[in-house]
Amino acid sequence: MSKRDMKIVTWNVNSLRARLDLVLNWIEVNAPDIICLQETKTTDQEFPEDEFGDLDYDIVYFGQPSYNGVAIAARDPIKNVVKGFPGALPDDEKRLIAATINGIRIINIYLPNGNSYNSDKYRFKLQWMDNLQRFIESGPLFSSPLILLGDFNVAPRDEDIYPAYGTGEQLFISSAERDRYRQLIQWGMTDMLEHFHPDTQQYTWWDYRGAGFQRDEGMRIDHILATHTILSRSSSCDVDRGPRAEEHPSDHAPVILRLKD
Repeated sequence: MSKRDMKIVTWNVNSLRARLDLVLNWIEVNAPDIICLQETKTTDQEFPEDEFGDLDYDIVYFGQPSYNGVAIAARDPIKNVVKGFPGALPDDEKRLIAATINGIRIINIYLPNGNSYNSDKYRFKLQWMDNLQRFIESGPLFSSPLILLGDFNVAPRDEDIYPAYGTGEQLFISSAERDRYRQLIQWGMTDMLEHFHPDTQQYTWWDYRGAGFQRDEGMRIDHILATHTILSRSSSCDVDRGPRAEEHPSDHAPVILRLKD
């Protein structure tokens, strides 16, 4: 693995076309080594690849019109790209892309929202999480450098959701969702934002309605999970709230993991 300081980012941009200038400007200022995007909401044919190339980023993407979509951009070559779960059908939702960059396996996901608790879409969400667990277990050992990141649509602890949103068995915080999230941790990964800020409330999403961001009424649903070899190199993990305060922002903020040489 190349040894150098690195900055690795996950960001649900909620339509790349709608926020392309915001995203490109943020990349130009912050110069991440790897940035993983979710909810790009654009087909592969219409993806703005050239704009990322103008900033000297290699990029791979997996998208569909109007919904879902994931992408990975990196300053170094992107290798061994996988799009979707093994055996996925052409019309399956575009929610997962994996690649190797500088010896680190990156898995970028946009996990289903679930729509409402105990609905068909909620059950689809749980099945998708089960498929993700199998996908992780079929890949590199937990001792290998692996980062799983993206929009999980799960708030793993009570501290990760604004209290007024409620408690108990409901979407984003149900026991079934949280149990599956913990299975990923128990397999051999660390929740990096929780690791560096165990006693600090850190939200990554705020509803557009009701001035959720201005009131800081949000949820922590965007995560970076990493195996021990990444944890040992990590120096910080933080939420950049700046882009959420811009005009016409995504409802999510970037999460940034820094690795030391």
